[in-house]
Amino acid sequence: MDMHSGAINLQEASQGEAKPKSKRRQWEEHIDGWQSSGLTQADYCDRNGIKLSTFRYWRKRLATPDTPVTLVPVGFGASDGSFACGSGLTLVLADRYKVEVGDNFNSSTLARLVDTLARL
Repeated sequence: MDMHSGAINLQEASQGEAKPKSKRRQWEEHIDGWQSSGLTQADYCDRNGIKLSTFRYWRKRLATPDTPVTLVPVGFGASDGSFACGSGLTLVLADRYKVEVGDNFNSSTLARLVDTLARL
């Protein structure tokens, strides 16, 4: 591999050189290594030449699932903020929270709840 450009020499690759690990996989291995080491984050980072802030960034990033967001339009009929439907609705947020809403719910209360859950 050309260390300056980061490009892989095709001849080297064809001779059995392993593909470089993805950043995600490298950081998963570091997080696993830290957890099994018994060291503090700072000590693990010092021993492995890692900036503590970078380690914490990746630890947080890997703890949060990469879940795509799907937006669905929802109409509200009444001017008082209530919504009437025959069977209510179920709202699932990031596979972490499930909110079941019955008939005649208040849309502003639901909006506040969704905002609060999003911040957790």
